[in-house]
Formats: sequence, C-alpha cells, structure tokens
Amino acid sequence: MNTETLTEKEIAQMAIDIEERGVRFYTGVAEMFNREEVKLAFYKLAEEEKEHARTFRQLFASLEPESSLEDVKTVEYLKAIIHSTVFPEGREEAVLQQIKTPAEALHVGIQAEKDAILFYQEMYNKSRSPKVKEVLSRLLEEEKLHLVDLRNYIDEMK
Repeated sequence: MNTETLTEKEIAQMAIDIEERGVRFYTGVAEMFNREEVKLAFYKLAEEEKEHARTFRQLFASLEPESSLEDVKTVEYLKAIIHSTVFPEGREEAVLQQIKTPAEALHVGIQAEKDAILFYQEMYNKSRSPKVKEVLSRLLEEEKLHLVDLRNYIDEMK
C-alpha cells in the first residue's frame, strides 16, 4: 500500500476488514453473556456486519484496480481512522476481555459504529464513482441505524 495514495480497491478492503472485525466483536460479545435478549441483539448486529462485508466484497470485485485517491491528507486521515479504531486488527480478543457487562459492550459498539461512519463518510466525500457513492450512502444509513439500536439497547437494559 502506497503511503501517498490508496486505490479504491484498497479502501474497499479496509472497509471489509472493519466489518469483519465488527462480526468477530459482536459474535464474541453474544457468546459472553447468558441473557437471551443480549445474545439475540449482538448476534443480530453480527449478521448485519456480515452483510456489510458481503456488500463491500461485491464492490471490491467490481472496482478498477487503478482507480485511486491521491489526496495525501485524506489518505492519512483514512489510515488514522483505521489504526485508531476501538478494536484494531488483532486486538478484538483483548477488547472483549476488558468487557464485563452488556452495557460496556454496547458502549464499545457505539464507538466502533462511529468510527465506521467517519471512515465511510470520508470515502463517500472523496469517491468519484457513482456506484461507490450509492453503496456507501446505503451503508452509512445502516451504520447510523446500528448506532441508534445500540443506544436503545442501553436504555432498555437500565
């Protein structure tokens, strides 16, 4: 990966990685707790993240390899988001081990969804591809709904 540019394929791969980490996180949380409604909520979120990863894989397959984003500041910003996410690659297990209650897991999930929204919004803002913008617009709406769902779950658990 070049430090000054990112291809749309590289950006799509980053998005796939974000979603796959979300799947592992939400599945891991679901398996930590015995309350059925907690399990169901987190398994539902994991399934939705799987669907997002599938969507990005389809997008990845359709992108031209040479199409790139060459704005250095934007590239650095996207990389900063990826490297400072709540559960950076390979750290999902460490994050899970710190969680003691469903509410703590929900707060981590909220931050993860915010990170994803930041990343996808920047991708949307900088993409020149109508197809990419269409996919990102839909996924941004779904991520925002996840944020609302997570907030509602916190309220329900009080």
